[in-house]
Amino acid sequence: MKEKTRNLGILLAFEVAALFFTTHVGGGFALGTQEVQYFVRFGKLGFFLPLIAMALLSTVFYLAWEFQRLYGISDYKEFFDKFYQPLGKVFSVVYDVIFSMVVVLATGATLAGLGNALGGLFGVKVTLYLGYLIAAVAVYLLASYGLKTVLASSAWMSIGIISVIVLLIIFRLPQITGNLANVTSTPLFGPTFFVSPFWFMLLYAGFQSCAMGSYINGGTILKTHKDTIGAGILSFLLNGLMLTAMVLVISGNFPAILKDPVPSITIVHQMAPVFTYLYSFMLLLALLTTAVSLIYASAKRWTRYGAGAKGRWGDEKFRLRIWIIVWLVITYAISNVGIVTIVKKGYGFLGYVGIAILILPILIFGPAKIARKNRESGVSKSQ
Repeated sequence: MKEKTRNLGILLAFEVAALFFTTHVGGGFALGTQEVQYFVRFGKLGFFLPLIAMALLSTVFYLAWEFQRLYGISDYKEFFDKFYQPLGKVFSVVYDVIFSMVVVLATGATLAGLGNALGGLFGVKVTLYLGYLIAAVAVYLLASYGLKTVLASSAWMSIGIISVIVLLIIFRLPQITGNLANVTSTPLFGPTFFVSPFWFMLLYAGFQSCAMGSYINGGTILKTHKDTIGAGILSFLLNGLMLTAMVLVISGNFPAILKDPVPSITIVHQMAPVFTYLYSFMLLLALLTTAVSLIYASAKRWTRYGAGAKGRWGDEKFRLRIWIIVWLVITYAISNVGIVTIVKKGYGFLGYVGIAILILPILIFGPAKIARKNRESGVSKSQ
C-alpha cells in the first residue's frame, strides 16, 4: 500500500512538473530565439545560467504549491487573494492583467505559428488561418475535458519533446565540441548590472514566472509535502537540463547564430533530413502544450462567475468550454490587429513585473507563511 501511494505521489509530481515544462517550452524556446536573447549571446556563461534560472523558478513554484496545498487553494485568483493579504484583492486584479497579457502573447503567437510546424511535419503549405483553426480545435478538445486531460496531455507530450531534444544533443554535440571551446564570455555582472548576463537570467526567470496561474491550477493535485517537493525537484531537472541542452546546441554556431531569427531551425537544417521532421514534431508539441495550459488556466479562472446559476450556465463544464472558446477568439482577434507585436515588446517589462510581484514576495514571505500555517495546523491537531 505504501509503495502504491509513493508511486502515485511521484506520478502526480511528474504531471505538475511536466505542465511547467510544456508551458515553458513554447515557440520562443523551441525556435531558439529566447535562448539566444537571454543566454547564448553572453557566451560560456550561458552554459550555466539556465540551471540557476530554473533552480530559482522551481524554488518559487515549490513554495507556491506548498502554500496552495496547505490552504486548499483551487485556482490562481484564490492564491493571490490569500497569499498577498491584506492587499490580496489588489494583487489578484494586477495578476489578472499580467496573466491575460501572457495568454494573449504566448497563445496568439503559438497558435499562429502552428501552421509552420504542420507544414514542416507533413511537407505541405499550411496557411496562417488554417493552421490557427486546426490548432484552436485541438486546444479546445484537450482543454475542455478539464485538468486531468490537460495534465495527462502535458506529461505525454513532454516525453516526446524531451526525446527529440536528447536526440538532438546526442547527434549534434560531437559536431560542435570544438566550437563550444572557442565561445567567448561576458563578465557575470558586467559591463553594468542591468545589461549583464546575471540580470538577463533574472529577467528570464521573471518573465517565465508570469505563467504561474497555469501552475497553480495544476498544483491542485498535490496532496502531501513530499508531492510538492517532488514537483519542485522534477521541475528543476526537466526545465534546467532541457534549457541547458538547447543553449549548448545553439551555441555551437556562435557567434553567427546571434543574428538568426530562428536559430534552432537553422541548426536542424544542417543535420540529417530526419531531424527536420523530428524537430517539426517537437515544435508542434511545444506550441500545442503551451496553448492548452494557458487557455485552460484562463478559462478556469472565470468559471467561478455563474456558479449557482440556473440552466446550462450553472454547469461548470459548460462554462469552462464557453470561456475556452472566448479566449481562443480573443487571442486570434488581438494577434491579427497587431497588439501581440506590442505586447511582445513588453517581454522585458513582464520580466520586471515577475521579479517584483512574484519571485521576490514568494521567496521572502513564502517560507514564513508556510511555517505559520504548519504551526496552526499542529496546534489544531493536538487539540
